[in-house]
Amino acid sequence: MAEYKPYSEQPHLHTSAPYRSAMLTYPGNLRQALKDAMADPAKTLFGVAHGIPSVFVTKLLAQTKPDFVWIDVEHGMFNRLELHDAVHAAQTHSEGKALVIVRVPKNDELSLTTALDAGAAGIIIPHVESAQEVKDMMKEMYYPPLGHRSFSPWTFTPGVYDASLYPKDKYNVATANNHVCIIPQIESVKGIENADEIAAVPGVHALMFGPGDYLIDAGLDLEGAMSGEPDPTFVAAMGKFGAAAAKNGLPIFGGAMSVDMVPMLIQQGFRAIAVQFDVWGLSKLIHGSLTQARAAAKQVAAEANGESNGESNEAKE
Repeated sequence: MAEYKPYSEQPHLHTSAPYRSAMLTYPGNLRQALKDAMADPAKTLFGVAHGIPSVFVTKLLAQTKPDFVWIDVEHGMFNRLELHDAVHAAQTHSEGKALVIVRVPKNDELSLTTALDAGAAGIIIPHVESAQEVKDMMKEMYYPPLGHRSFSPWTFTPGVYDASLYPKDKYNVATANNHVCIIPQIESVKGIENADEIAAVPGVHALMFGPGDYLIDAGLDLEGAMSGEPDPTFVAAMGKFGAAAAKNGLPIFGGAMSVDMVPMLIQQGFRAIAVQFDVWGLSKLIHGSLTQARAAAKQVAAEANGESNGESNEAKE
């Protein structure tokens, strides 16, 4: 009979989660993770973009132990309860490994509050066009003295289990103010014009670019850029965006259309990269399997037809 050891005595089974909080309902330390990635590109964060509004799917993604799960509430159809549960599921089913980053619709206080109360470690603010917009959002994201975020009575259970990595922080106010990152997304002509001042706002932790919206806003060829033939205006905009990030020592957050792009993105300053999008990945997987299966069916039919013709010719002879 095999020797039994409890889980607690087998450290090789434990997931390494250096940036998790004391409780998995509170935000992981995305701020430190990004700092470490900036200091060492080998520590670049790799994750998955989550647009399917299903906590079941969240659990499947989290079990792969990505560095982060990026939940898109701007375009994904997450309602408030699904978002809350998805944040918890991502952190719990990854055993604290996955940091949760949420893109909330601009000026949507309900989604922002839900994401933060659930324990999101990063907030992406889309369509940012000025430094003042970032400063205003910071006030909503952080507790005093950094901002005026409201304290929720439903995110802890007094006297049951109150734990923090910080001293005298049983309600995790310090955890939130020290861990949560703000990530402005620049995706318009005006935003690119103001990229330097946006990146220079104290307390910005990363930048994100929105190529699709920028191309449409600038009146450029969306299809050409997405197929690898970008307009010079788009290339210049990307250059200005990257220069603003580099000048202010900021990592870039974004997605890779394919894993082959990862080395190039790291060289460009990306330090948090979504290497798969759940909607795209599922669609491509199924499409690829169907294409392969149909090709196999045609091959079998062709071979059978060839054998049939051969037998017919033999019969005639």
